Amino acid sequence: MESSVKYSYRELLEKIKDVTVLGTAQGVIHWDMETVMPPNAVEQRSLQLELLSRIGHQMSTNPIIGKLLQQIQASPEYTKLGVVERRNVYLINKNYLEQISLPEKLVADIAKQETVTVNMWKRAKARKDYSLVKGELKKLFELSRQAAEILMDVKEVKSPYDALIDQFEPQMTTQKITETFDKLQLGLRPLLDKNQEINNKGLDTKILYKPVPVEAQRQISQLIT
Repeated sequence: MESSVKYSYRELLEKIKDVTVLGTAQGVIHWDMETVMPPNAVEQRSLQLELLSRIGHQMSTNPIIGKLLQQIQASPEYTKLGVVERRNVYLINKNYLEQISLPEKLVADIAKQETVTVNMWKRAKARKDYSLVKGELKKLFELSRQAAEILMDVKEVKSPYDALIDQFEPQMTTQKITETFDKLQLGLRPLLDKNQEINNKGLDTKILYKPVPVEAQRQISQLIT
């Protein structure tokens, strides 16, 4: 007999499946916009993505999803779920908490403005004229900043930028990025200096023209693979 937590989990996946399918439809429209869409179709595309984002937000914030998440995580049988199942619950819960914190209008406005901005960026790039996209980019930046400031509390991060990074690299922060690149710089700086020193002296390239037997090349390849 199926346990209550397993049943709730299966119901949760059914609800999320529709959200995922809608997301793939948005992906197709984005692909079309980036590849074969006529430039004059941007207004229609922006309205399509605005509507789909609004519908997606409504589906993602369905109270039934929140109820199922609560039932699953509060159940004594929660620990009996597999690793993959618990990870799915974590990710669904994370997305749910983020989505219910964002106003539907803001989500839709961002989707619409992204479309307009990308289209204008293409024109600006072709003409090498940043001023063409500056105004639309500023609007998108402001909308993204509003969303980031809302998500700071939900994600428990210290800055709006950290909230945005989390969308692409979960649990990554500006502090971790800074520490990582500082360490890389310590190792790369001496290497770059040495390379510059060799360039200044002139590099001996004779070895590049030295014949190497096929068998020796084969052995070298085996050693480095």
